[in-house]
Amino acid sequence: AQKVIALGTNPDRVRILPNRVDTDIFHPIQDEAAFQALAERLPPGRHILHIGRKSEQKNLDTLIRALPMLPADYSCIFVGQGDRSPYLSLAESLGVSERCFWIDAIKNSELPLWYSWCDCMCTPSRWEGFGIVFIEAAACGAAIVTSDIAPMNEYLTHDVSACLVKEYENPRALADAIRKVCEDTEY
Repeated sequence: AQKVIALGTNPDRVRILPNRVDTDIFHPIQDEAAFQALAERLPPGRHILHIGRKSEQKNLDTLIRALPMLPADYSCIFVGQGDRSPYLSLAESLGVSERCFWIDAIKNSELPLWYSWCDCMCTPSRWEGFGIVFIEAAACGAAIVTSDIAPMNEYLTHDVSACLVKEYENPRALADAIRKVCEDTEY
């Protein structure tokens, strides 16, 4: 609201509408058989879930650069549309292509299972309009790693509801945050 008012919009015309998540769909899942079915599709270890189209905005490249700094049993599942070829090349050049898994889409009704199952949901966006995936992940009880920028830092609190990374384009900072949420039993 402040931004559009600063641009000259009459404050009487501004309405703030909350973003909503359907908690009948997005809630923690505790179905061990369903978790096992997901686990059978991927190697054992820690699983990082990145949700977002393949674009500069979603910062897949920094997450891929962070993978070599994580233990070998960490892998990343990238869910979203777009040209993955530059990211495949980057993963190959860093020797982590076997730790990167690519899914074009997951039905909304199935996302809660993925959020509930993953060790962390990490989409370190360079910019966002809102980022509903973070609220969906939080509603499912996922450990969240994302950028310490608006709007995420307006509704997620560092070390309470998410691990917010100030240096979100620094692979080391991102790797450290991922390890923190995946290995700290208090997180």
